[in-house]
Amino acid sequence: MGRRLWLFLLLAATARGVAAQECTNTVLVSFYDQLTTNEIQTLKSEDVEVRMSGSDLPVLSFNRDFNNRLLILLEIDGAAKSEKLEDVVEMVTRQARTAPDGKPVAFGIFAQKAIFTKGFQSDEKKRTAAVNDVIEEAGSPGTRVALWDSLHEALEQFGPHQPGDTVLLIGDPYDDISHHTAEAVEKEFLSSGTRFFMMRRMHASHVDRDFNWSTHELEKTVLARMTQETGGLLSEYVASLIRFAWAGYMVTVKLPPDMNHPHKWKVQFRGLAARTHRKTNFYYPALLPPCNSRAAGSYKEAGNGKLDQEKPDGAISKN
Repeated sequence: MGRRLWLFLLLAATARGVAAQECTNTVLVSFYDQLTTNEIQTLKSEDVEVRMSGSDLPVLSFNRDFNNRLLILLEIDGAAKSEKLEDVVEMVTRQARTAPDGKPVAFGIFAQKAIFTKGFQSDEKKRTAAVNDVIEEAGSPGTRVALWDSLHEALEQFGPHQPGDTVLLIGDPYDDISHHTAEAVEKEFLSSGTRFFMMRRMHASHVDRDFNWSTHELEKTVLARMTQETGGLLSEYVASLIRFAWAGYMVTVKLPPDMNHPHKWKVQFRGLAARTHRKTNFYYPALLPPCNSRAAGSYKEAGNGKLDQEKPDGAISKN
C-alpha cells in the first residue's frame, strides 16, 4: 500500500510539472515595413525574439498558415441619404461576401440596433447568402447610433475565444443611445483577447451636425486606445486594408508557470532580420495574457479590478 501511495504521489507531481511546463499562449503578431507599407511575409521563428521583464520567452511556433475568425461590423446610418456613404456600405458588403474562400467571416450591420449573420462562414456561397439575409432584414436603421451596444453584441458572436479573433469596425466614433459604456466594452475586448481593427467612414451622416457642438472625444480616445491595446489598426476606410485582418503570424510563446495576470511584453527582430528591417511597425497586444486556461477574467483580476493602462511596448512600435 505504501509503495502504491508513493507511486501515485510521484505521478501526480510529475503531471503537475508537465502542466507547468505547458503554460503557453498563442497571439497574432503582424509586421509592416514603414517605407513600403507592405506586410513582411518572409520571416522565420529565428528572426524574432520575445521578451518580458528583461528575460527571453521561448517561441514554440511561428506560423503564417492560419484561418482566424473575422467579424465585419458596418455602420449603415445615413447611407440612404448619402451617395458616398451608400458606396462605402456597398463596397464593404461586397468584401464580406467575397472574402477569400476558407476564411471564416461573420457580418453585422448597425445603427440604432445591430443585426448579424448566424455564425462564421468559410464558404463564399454560404457567406453570400448569409450576408444577403442580414441586408434584407435591416429595414429602417433608426435615427440613433448604438456603437457600444453593437460592439458588445459583436463579441458575443464569437463564443469561446480562438487566437486571432478580430472585429473590424467600419463606422464613426459616435454613440448616442448605448446601454453599455465605452469602458465596459473596452474591458470586454481585453478580457476576450479579441483584436480590434477600425476603419473610419470617410463621410459621416446626420451625426455631422452633432460634431459641430460635440467632438465625441471619449469615443475617439477609447476606440484608438482599443486598437493599440489589442494589436489592431486604426485608419480611414481604404478597401484594400481589409487584408490586415488576415495578416501576420500566429506566435505561440512559453510563459512562466507562475504568470497569473496579463503582463507587458515586447516582440523584436534579431540577427539578419533586425539589420534588414530597421523601419518596421509591429502590431500585437500591449499586454500578453497568461496561460490559455487562465485567460478568462484575468484582466478584471489584475490590479484589483482595474486595467493596466501602461503605454504599449509594441502594439504599434517602430524600430
